[in-house]
This record gives sequence, structure tokens and C-alpha cells, in this order.
Amino acid sequence: MNKKTKMLCFAIITVLLMGLIAGCANKSEIENLEEKPAADEQVEEKEPVTLEVWILDRVGTDAMAAARQVIEDWAAETGNTVNITEGNQFEMLNNIPVAIPAGEGPDVFMTVNNYVGGHYLGGLIVPIQDEFTDADSYLPGALDAFTVDGQLLGVPVAADVNALVYNKEKVTEVPTTMQDLISISKELTSGDEYGLLYQIDSFWYSYPFFSAFGGYVFNWTGNGWDTSDIGFDTPEGIAGLQYIHDLVAVEGLMPADVTWEVMDAYFSEGKSAMIITSPTMVPSYKDAGIDVGVAPIPVIDDVGSPKPFATYTGFSVSAYSEHQSEAISLVQYIGANVGKPLYEANSGNIPVYSSVLEDSALASNTELAAWMSQLEMSDPLPNIDEMNYVWTPATTAFLTAVHGEIDVPTALSEAQELIITSLAGIE
Repeated sequence: MNKKTKMLCFAIITVLLMGLIAGCANKSEIENLEEKPAADEQVEEKEPVTLEVWILDRVGTDAMAAARQVIEDWAAETGNTVNITEGNQFEMLNNIPVAIPAGEGPDVFMTVNNYVGGHYLGGLIVPIQDEFTDADSYLPGALDAFTVDGQLLGVPVAADVNALVYNKEKVTEVPTTMQDLISISKELTSGDEYGLLYQIDSFWYSYPFFSAFGGYVFNWTGNGWDTSDIGFDTPEGIAGLQYIHDLVAVEGLMPADVTWEVMDAYFSEGKSAMIITSPTMVPSYKDAGIDVGVAPIPVIDDVGSPKPFATYTGFSVSAYSEHQSEAISLVQYIGANVGKPLYEANSGNIPVYSSVLEDSALASNTELAAWMSQLEMSDPLPNIDEMNYVWTPATTAFLTAVHGEIDVPTALSEAQELIITSLAGIE
């Protein structure tokens, strides 16, 4: 090998060695870069935020305080701040459409499911399902009550439903069928005392019997309400209202014109053995000295179980909130933690978060168990804006039919036609 060839080989080897060293260096640098993300890629902790929260007196004064404590616990755990405003249910909910767009409303507010559809239609609240992680923890129907067009628009915290409330001193054997209830009621009815008394000409209070036969307002599809499918002027709806009419006209159980005030007073005074009402009324009856019992409304033989409307109280998130992620975190925290405190503060708030019911004290509560049984057999009150066009025709149909002013088929036919016409006018 000549001198020139030796020099060429040396140069090639040198280049190869330098490349190998450079390659090792580059590999080391790459590994270091992989271990240390760029500054603009590093996740920074969020700054604490301040949320405005509204609580309604719907749950009761003591329960408002319980809700406040849970909300403040979330703030303490997360480092965020909450400014809480408490007030009247109707005033605050009716103020939402004005306050939120004006920038004077809350980030999070307590609401009732029958307001949800209107607030969503008005662009006031936002869907939360993308950040909602514990849907399986709620009782069946609870989340449906806050769902419109497949969008979850809030977190329910408590339910309210009508059931059979009775005086244990007068009713020693609780009726399980309506025929049993009718028999017991007739035995206990004498003079100005009644076995069963409730606002029978009311669409709201008599709906359980209407639904037992298959009557309904709008058809629930599993994902929303089909407003083109109305269940008033149907064979099932007619049979349901006819049954209600006959409780007065045929069975003579009570006058057709019983008001809520009369029902309340008679039961408080021990002059009515049984009524149909909600859990919110039970504390006042106990204060009046009544030994209160609760049971599901008895089944109608060969027909089915009465299904009263169920309403749900919960929390929604403002579409105008600048901190929606934190707001959704808060409502989810409230839903998972406020059920027991609300019930213990006011037994009118039926828990809907399933793990709450595993608490030993609540699991052994027979009164709560009765409300839960009725809740399982109920229809959620439609939460869409179209429901506003149902109340007047439905109320008129039940009132006139029960009082015998018009026959049942005609009353329901006219009601359904008016609803259809009204809904067509808003399309």
C-alpha cells in the first residue's frame, strides 16, 4: 500500500469515527429532549377562579344551608372561590333570562327540570355530558329529567313526587289496590270526615290514574320528547280520565271541588284518613300531631300502577360563564355529595344519587323507602318549552270532565286539538 492510499484510508476512518461520535451525541440530546418537554408544552396549573352560585329556597331553608356547605367544601378543596346568593325559587328562575345575558347572572344555579328546556332554548345553559363522569351513579329517570334533545343540561340532586300519605291511627292496614282503597275510604267517610281526599279535578294531582291506563302528555323516546305524539285523545287517555270521573260520580269518594287548602286542612285536623301529596308536606303534618305513613298509590286491578309526575331539583351551568370547566366540576361535585345533607335537612328532598341510599340510616328509613318506591313508578315532568302549552288545555279538560260539565272523550279531544294548534303556532 503506497503512501497516498494509506492517507486516504486514514481520512475515511476519521470521518466514520466523527460521524459515530456525533451520532451518539445526537442520540443523547434527543433522549434529553424527550425527558424534558419544551417550555411551551409544559402543563401549567390553572389559576383559581371565582364562581357566582345561586341557591333556591325550593329545597327548604335548612337544606339551603346544607347546599351552601357542600359548595364551600368544593371551593376549599379546589382553591377556587364561590360567591353564593340565596333567594326565592320563582323570582330567581324567572330572572335568569334577564340576568345571565346582562352579565349579572350566576355561573352555576339551582333549577327545576321543567325550566331546563326553556333555558336551553334561550341559549342560557350549556350541555355538560362531555365532562360528566358518573352518570351511572344516578337513579333511573333522574338524568332524563335534565336531558333535552340528547343533551344533559344539569345535574339532579333531589326528586319530588306525589304518593299516598295516610294517618296511621285511622288506616291500620295500608291498601295495595285501588279497590281496597275505595272500600277503606267508604268505611271511613261519614259527615265531614273522609277516607280519601285530594284535589281530584286537578290535572297535576289526578295524573297518576290517567297514566295508569296509558295516558301521557308527550311520548318519551329515550332521548327526548316527541311533541308530535300526544297521549290525551287516545283510548287509554279516555279510560284514565273516565276512571277519575267515576271516583266522584260513581264511587262517591269525595266532592269534585276539593281544593288543595281543604285537603291540607282536613288531613292536618285528622278529618281525612288519606290524601295524595308530596314529601314536602309531611313535616307540617307531623308538627300537627298526625302519625304519618307513606305508601305508593295503590295499583288498579287488571290495569296497572298509577304514575304521578316526578320533578327534579338540580344545578345547571350558564352558557355565559367564563369558567365553564370549573362550573361543571362544581355541579358534578354537588351531585355526588349533597344528597344526604339535603335529605337530613328537609325530608322533602328525595335523594337521587344511588350511593347515598346505601347509608345505613337512610337504608332503614321506611318512609324514605315508600317515596323511593313511588319515584320508581313515576313519569318525569316534561322539561321542554312545549309543556307550557299543555297546562291550560289539560287543566280545563280534567276540571270540566270531573265536574260533569262535559263528557270525557270531548274534553280530551278538545284539549289535544288546542295543544296541537298552539304548538303549530310556535314552529
